Amino acid sequence: MLTVFCTQCGKEMPDNARFCGACGAEFSDRGEERPAVAEDSGPPSDPDEETKVFVGRNADYYLRKWGKSVVPEKAISWNWAAFFLAFFWLGYRKQYGVIFFIVGLWLAIDVVDLTADLELNDSSVGMALSMGFGLGGNALYYKYANKQIGKINRDFPDRPAKLKALADKGGTSRGGVFLSIGLVVAYVVIYFFILFPILGKTEVEFGRSVSDGIIGERTSVFNERDSIHYMFEFPGSGGDVEVVLESRGGSVNGVVERWPLDVPSDWPGVSHNFGAPEAGEYILKVFKGDRVISKGEFTVKN
Repeated sequence: MLTVFCTQCGKEMPDNARFCGACGAEFSDRGEERPAVAEDSGPPSDPDEETKVFVGRNADYYLRKWGKSVVPEKAISWNWAAFFLAFFWLGYRKQYGVIFFIVGLWLAIDVVDLTADLELNDSSVGMALSMGFGLGGNALYYKYANKQIGKINRDFPDRPAKLKALADKGGTSRGGVFLSIGLVVAYVVIYFFILFPILGKTEVEFGRSVSDGIIGERTSVFNERDSIHYMFEFPGSGGDVEVVLESRGGSVNGVVERWPLDVPSDWPGVSHNFGAPEAGEYILKVFKGDRVISKGEFTVKN
């Protein structure tokens, strides 16, 4: 009696089946049937077969891409799915370790960015990440697949058990996509409700008037003797603050003036005004304790 396994996904099939009930592959050639072998028969002689079973869906695509280089783990080749879906493609291909690494890296970068006030452009970082996955996704997936196949070869000397393990460990996962979505949501929550309120800064808005707490005639260029209206929002909770006006002339900023503002703790932001100083370039900083929570720059002309 023959034990038949699907060459695409490795699932055991009835010996008279024409189609795989798991992945739908057609068995037009009964030569694809493979007799059961003894446990001491060793690994399959065809590494591509193992890879096809592990990769599952679109296995021919990846084999074709990897086959174009003698070192596929370092080769650059384009992958549209990895480019457009990036993070979610990783989950779909069960590369969960990479997902957690990237989320941790994002949070570390955010901490450095907010602490050092680097003002990194999030859209540029996102585009760089997408380009990196588009160009290196195939190589990244090759290294992951190769590592997992090697481990399964060591752990499962029996061929049927090996094929089943390859199919179970590899393939694609809709659950992995939802895991990726959940981690993205968790990252957003951590950033906006923990990191930004503790470390973040908002931008001071300047204008020539204010109405209902909204700056009107927005500008960052004023004339001497103008009334400069400004508004800022708290990155976290409100409270009493100190506003410091510094000149930007020379290599070191010099304090021109400072004044306190008594603010209720439940206020989300503040609007205020002051008379324009003499001509020059200035930076306005809002301190809550020893921490700058908001800042903005403006120019005064003669």
